[in-house]
Amino acid sequence: MTGGKNSPKCELRSPKSKAHRAAVSAGLLLWVAAAGLTIAGCGTTTYKNIALPVVTVSPASTSVAAGGSIQFTVSVVSSTSTTISWYVNNVQGGSATLGTVTSAGLYVAPPVVPTPSTVTVKAVSSAESNPSGSAIVTITAGATGLSAVAPGDSSTPVSTTVQYTATLEGDASPAVNWSVSGVAGGNSTVGSITGAGLYTAPASIPSPPTVVITATNAVDSTQVASTTLTLTTSNAAPLFVNLGPEGNTGSQATTNYNGLYTNVTVCLPGTNMCQTIPNILVDTSSVGLRVLNSQLTTVPASELTTIRDSQNNQVQECVQFPDTSYAWGPALYADVVVAGEKASHIPIQVIGDTTYNVPASSCLSLGNGPSLSTVAALGANGILGVGSGVQDCGLDCAGGQTFSGYPYYVCPNNNCKVVAVPVAQQVANPVAYFAQDNNGVEIALPALPAAGAPQLPYTNADGSIFYPAGLLIFGVGTQSNNALGGATVYAKDGNGNFANVTFNGIPYPSGGLIDTRSNALYISNPATLGITACTDSPYYCPASPAVIPLTVEDVNGTSGEVTLDVANADLLLASNPDFSAFNDLARPGGTAYPADFFDLGLPFFFGRNVFVGIAGTTASGGVSAPNGYFAF
Repeated sequence: MTGGKNSPKCELRSPKSKAHRAAVSAGLLLWVAAAGLTIAGCGTTTYKNIALPVVTVSPASTSVAAGGSIQFTVSVVSSTSTTISWYVNNVQGGSATLGTVTSAGLYVAPPVVPTPSTVTVKAVSSAESNPSGSAIVTITAGATGLSAVAPGDSSTPVSTTVQYTATLEGDASPAVNWSVSGVAGGNSTVGSITGAGLYTAPASIPSPPTVVITATNAVDSTQVASTTLTLTTSNAAPLFVNLGPEGNTGSQATTNYNGLYTNVTVCLPGTNMCQTIPNILVDTSSVGLRVLNSQLTTVPASELTTIRDSQNNQVQECVQFPDTSYAWGPALYADVVVAGEKASHIPIQVIGDTTYNVPASSCLSLGNGPSLSTVAALGANGILGVGSGVQDCGLDCAGGQTFSGYPYYVCPNNNCKVVAVPVAQQVANPVAYFAQDNNGVEIALPALPAAGAPQLPYTNADGSIFYPAGLLIFGVGTQSNNALGGATVYAKDGNGNFANVTFNGIPYPSGGLIDTRSNALYISNPATLGITACTDSPYYCPASPAVIPLTVEDVNGTSGEVTLDVANADLLLASNPDFSAFNDLARPGGTAYPADFFDLGLPFFFGRNVFVGIAGTTASGGVSAPNGYFAF
């Protein structure tokens, strides 16, 4: 393009098109005559299109879950080269923390959301001036969060299989790696698990009996989910410690800490019509199975065989506990199954049958306490009494006494009166009626730290904090898993207690007992112990943790030392508001016991293997124990 000195001024005139004007002003593409540009006063000139390179990435903005991917497409306008190099935050090819991008534009997000969570994916041309296009990518946790392993905390007999599945949010079949108690794929001791999540239990119970099944996201090893599995044998049932089916009430005075539970199956006698009931409270100080009427649904109480007296009146029972609470309801026949053991056609009690009003006098002779006819009141769906008795009342109730702790009634014309009931028709200890392993039980619970534990069993998501379940083992010295070993046998007195307890050199002849149903150590009164009771709860609140040494003695003169730890309950419970299991929770006996009586509740059992022998059976070493025994 030429012009003389006096030639008219050459002037570039843009077309009216906004798109053309934008292209010119951006310097991306020069449009010449063919695009409609003219140069005024410059004479006749020959023009051609001259295109500058343009790179466009699509989509321009998107999001992708951590570990996920997105395919980008690129458009290149260039007369010299269409070769592209890909970058993530200016790092060619990306990186493990930012995500990677292939030469074909496939972006793979990092397994963990980076900080910040957005990155820039850029396509750079090798053409002149190296033009580029880019896209903004937001990485989210999204569907890569490993959320659960199913089934949840459960139990299974040895040598069986359990199918596990892991769930990602939005993805029912994630790629995961499986481990058992920290061992990839498991082993013969804790059980093995395949890549598809099929677990095979070992041939014998490991120690501890609970294993941790963990799924780890194959894309991101920091994403894990765990559950627990408690291994059992035919003579062992899992023991769970938690706040019970009603949960935490939010009040220290009413929350059911240290609840010890197992599962019990009730069947119509001689049939396969059965119902397994969870959250049955295990009680070593009472005898017999007692189930809330509200929980018998598949096998309703109305279907069970009624126990009647000689006049064909339905037999009722009233059980009153030392805290004056009571359970009222009929005695009925049922088959009872716990783990692999079965007691056929034995009397049980159904609590909460409202056919007859509770007789107020003899039934409540200890005091007018609360009825345990609801889940909220009982803190359980029932009670499994595995104490030393074969029947709950024995010869006392067979003679028709007005009160011996377990009085039986008939209510003709709705007029209830105490009635003598033959021993064979009294609510029975299921253990004594098993075909084998029927001479007692063993309670095996793990030790706890001073702060306690959320529950048993418990594992956090990655398995780094683990508390195994316990076991209720049937039989004493009948199988390899219930040998007394070095445990000392303490023969009970006629009331089922230690004959004597000594503290600070002072004997307390009212003695005491060990009792899984009591949620704390009921140890005498504050004056005796010299420690402070809490002002806002029923527990002890010593200024610093206290150690209580006791000497327990049985009816044969055998004695042993027992050391109890007592924490400040206010501090303990406030520091661990969601915990349910404590080995140092203690309270005064109050009006439920004599001032010199010691009821060593569930905290006593943590970290010990405790045996309860049934009356009339032979204790180890020929120890005379006609009333049964404790051993630990």
